[in-house]
Amino acid sequence: MLKYDIATDEQKAKLPYLDNKLEIVDAEECKKMDAKISSLRAMELLSSGKLKNMPLNAKTLCFIHKTLFGDVYPWAGEYRTTNIIKGESFFFNVDFLSLGSDELFNNLAKDKYLNQLTEMEFVELFSYYANELNFLHPFREGNGRTKKIFLTELARRAGFEIDFANISHEELRIAEIKAFGEGMPIVRNMAILKNLYSNHIIDKREVPFKPNIKTIEQAINRVLWVYDRESAVNWMSSHKNLIDGEHDVEIKLSSPKGRQEIYQQLWKAKSGAKPRRALKIIDELINEIETSQNITVKSFEY
Repeated sequence: MLKYDIATDEQKAKLPYLDNKLEIVDAEECKKMDAKISSLRAMELLSSGKLKNMPLNAKTLCFIHKTLFGDVYPWAGEYRTTNIIKGESFFFNVDFLSLGSDELFNNLAKDKYLNQLTEMEFVELFSYYANELNFLHPFREGNGRTKKIFLTELARRAGFEIDFANISHEELRIAEIKAFGEGMPIVRNMAILKNLYSNHIIDKREVPFKPNIKTIEQAINRVLWVYDRESAVNWMSSHKNLIDGEHDVEIKLSSPKGRQEIYQQLWKAKSGAKPRRALKIIDELINEIETSQNITVKSFEY
């Protein structure tokens, strides 16, 4: 029996190797075998079509992990039971891992699995969920490879294509570190990750989606929903969908204080907006807010 099998969770986090079916105690050798076997299983899974009709939820994420690493780790497909720290990155606290997972996948369902989005909106929210999955880091090992397959399937169903094979591992690692956050207090920089994905995501739909936006309230609400998730969630916590939340925007636009608040939020959103079309929309909205005396009923063409 390996020492890992009888170690406490705290001790496991400090051992140089992971509990594995191959009984390898050399960490580097275990990583090499892990990489070879998981790569083979990944190719088999992607070519089998097994994921095609599976729901995009935590259960499927675990299925992917078990498929990739089930030959190596006895705990494959199971959420970790210990906290993980890599460098200065503290991943989701294990005590709340289940709650965090539920929230992430519930939000993904509310966002209709990123369907009915323009290409720039898809890049924005795809980057957001990729970063949230990275922060969740639900497994003891193999999170990155599992996440790539899940995100590839998410993109495919929404009508997009992303080929992670064409993204440099080092380039993605640096972008993820910046998006994850650095320093104290933690400062997140999503711009690099968004830009990286925007260069590798292809819209495969025959007819690109265009939202039916007729009022500035709807436009502001949609921009905040995509580019400033925290504010959008706070505003819409009592609403069923995006358009229902328009009333909140209208109320804020009815007073100088409310307009100033939206103005500040739009500038905050603008700091991470990619590509240029998003910047143009936000600039137009800011200009409307700055110049209009009666903005609540003005029409706005998206």
